[in-house]
Amino acid sequence: MALTHGESLVVPVGEESQVGEARRSARRMASDLGLGEVAAERAAIVASEAARNIVTHGGGGLVAIHPIGHPPSGIAIIGLDRGRGIGDVATAMRDGHSTAGTPGEGLGAMSRVGSAFDLWSAPGKGTALVAEVWAAGQRPPRRLAAGALSVAKPGEQVCGDGWALVELEDRAVLAVADGLGHGRAAADAARVAIEVVRRTADLAPRDIVDAAHAALRATRGAALAVAALDLATGELRYAGLGNVVGAIVGGGASRRLVSLAGTVGHAVRSIQEFSYSLPEGAVLVMHSDGIATHWDVAAYPGLAARHPALLAGVLFRDHARGRDDATVLAARRAR
Repeated sequence: MALTHGESLVVPVGEESQVGEARRSARRMASDLGLGEVAAERAAIVASEAARNIVTHGGGGLVAIHPIGHPPSGIAIIGLDRGRGIGDVATAMRDGHSTAGTPGEGLGAMSRVGSAFDLWSAPGKGTALVAEVWAAGQRPPRRLAAGALSVAKPGEQVCGDGWALVELEDRAVLAVADGLGHGRAAADAARVAIEVVRRTADLAPRDIVDAAHAALRATRGAALAVAALDLATGELRYAGLGNVVGAIVGGGASRRLVSLAGTVGHAVRSIQEFSYSLPEGAVLVMHSDGIATHWDVAAYPGLAARHPALLAGVLFRDHARGRDDATVLAARRAR
């Protein structure tokens, strides 16, 4: 069983001095997680090159870093900017290519050093890139491509949201929890909800939410959505209470999933489970209400076909409200 989770550390990048901060942050996280010196150096290279690309070509942006695996055995690094975009991605990936008088090693180096590297860019839409770095021999086999960002409200020390992805033998269970309010009490409620999801991942989504409802009575409560995806057929079962948004994205459009009113742990009138289909190539998106709901994937040509972490990142970049904790989780059946 492989589980993925983690709060994101966000490093704003607007000038050359902040490239070093991104590098140090990635190395520090990898070292603190015990990934080993080789992985720590690879993480530092990926974060440094992502940040340098943002400064040089993107006009500023951010690098988000978070642990992956349970217990953590790797880190994911996402770079986001709103710059002019890359006109020719294939050429930009070649070592030695530069349009700004730099060595031109960045994107090519990132693709070699990091695993699961992917990039999306469009003229006038900016650039998003992702890479994972795992401890030696620890990258798990996965039948689901997925990525997420989970970021605390500005000024808070902890994020009041939580998310989880649990891969079982024949299915994957995905969840997003949003603790009521902000700060430590909200984070505690979200943490309890996610712990219940991990323990009960073999149950139906409705029963997982019901178990979380019982477990959260001693907390301030949370919104919670749980999806169970059959990895072979794409059948998706979904149960949600509160304002966590779920959507199936594909073919340039999105279909919103049904969540009912209520607060897990306190006010629950009914828990219902709904069935959907996640076609091959489509992406499941789940996010807390720290992300505005008016986004339209059609505004980002080709993004839904790239690694789901890039879709999660761009939705955060462009639609985070900035006054709340914000979490986005996106996943697609591996091709």
